[in-house]
Amino acid sequence: MIVALSVGGAAFFFFLGCLVAGRPVLPISEISCLPESQPAFASHSARGRVVLEKVLNRLEKQLLISQPAIVVLRDWEKMRNGSHEWTRVRLKGECRDVAALGQLLESCKVFLDRESTFRLLAHLDESGGVLNFLILDGDEVVVVGNFIVETDKLALESEAVRPRVAIVVDDLGCSLKRAAEFAALPLPLTFAVFPLLENSLKVAAYLVDHQRDIMLHAPMEPRGYPAVDPGPGALLKTMGDDELSAVFVKDLQFLPGIVGVNNHMGSRLTADSLKMTQVMKVLKGRNLFFLDSRTSADSVAYKRAVETGIPALQRDIFLDNETDVDHIVEQLQALIEVAKVKGNSIGIGHPYPETVAALGFMPDMASRAGVEIVALRELVK
Repeated sequence: MIVALSVGGAAFFFFLGCLVAGRPVLPISEISCLPESQPAFASHSARGRVVLEKVLNRLEKQLLISQPAIVVLRDWEKMRNGSHEWTRVRLKGECRDVAALGQLLESCKVFLDRESTFRLLAHLDESGGVLNFLILDGDEVVVVGNFIVETDKLALESEAVRPRVAIVVDDLGCSLKRAAEFAALPLPLTFAVFPLLENSLKVAAYLVDHQRDIMLHAPMEPRGYPAVDPGPGALLKTMGDDELSAVFVKDLQFLPGIVGVNNHMGSRLTADSLKMTQVMKVLKGRNLFFLDSRTSADSVAYKRAVETGIPALQRDIFLDNETDVDHIVEQLQALIEVAKVKGNSIGIGHPYPETVAALGFMPDMASRAGVEIVALRELVK
């Protein structure tokens, strides 16, 4: 029998809040092609590390007493995202009794719920013989546990549904050459194209001709506006319902062949329930889905879309908040781990050379992990 771990929670893994590092203000022609700078979470205090140490000591003591598993490595890491820093611990070990470890983790979950702000999620990969678990502080992962399970105790013959990953490339419309580089990758990427830019129609036509899905990358007002400019066709908080609707309709009609919409910037507008309700009223009945890019943890865009009856999704991970190939590959691995727990995951990247290079590793990474890469529309319910 396959052991199922009843561990609560559907929201999961790296940087589910606001992940794009801050950038300097640029002229409008350039800033419209960059992701929005986002506020960092509060860094962990010394007291926070003490609490985390207490939780780890309790967990490891229980492991030692009951011996369903042993810890072979404990590694503290300093995590950084721009000026934001926090502590994360990685545990590696061997699992001798997956049922007992599952019960132990469930006991730990109850303890965490009662005595701290931490949450615990776990996933058993039957085919790979690995038990992964996470402890989260809010939306930040502070403990990653990877335990190799004795495979002779697992029933490997069952057919499990393959987790699915979708990847969106944002901020297109500035450069046809850059769009072509991403379209050449052997991946079913989905492309979010700006409205009203000089090359937007050329980029959109090229992608459609190459059988790639495109979305409207709808500019929305960020915190910091007008110093931070989301670009032409932006939906602003000061607009009345009629004006906002007219601007949004113009954006939608500018790009033929779109399958959905996601927001560019919008940390201020997507937190406004009334404005998001109006946006979704315009979108309703157009046979389009909405992806909340979640540029703000305060976003209500996904909720308003669901309430309006629009098929809706939410971004899980920003892939390239740091434009470093190794970092982006790590984010892609995190995206795979999210899919293993949730069943699917959505990553957003941007038209950087480093992102193209990192995505070149994705087919092999997904194959080894038993994860399927799909177009975003495949995840729409």
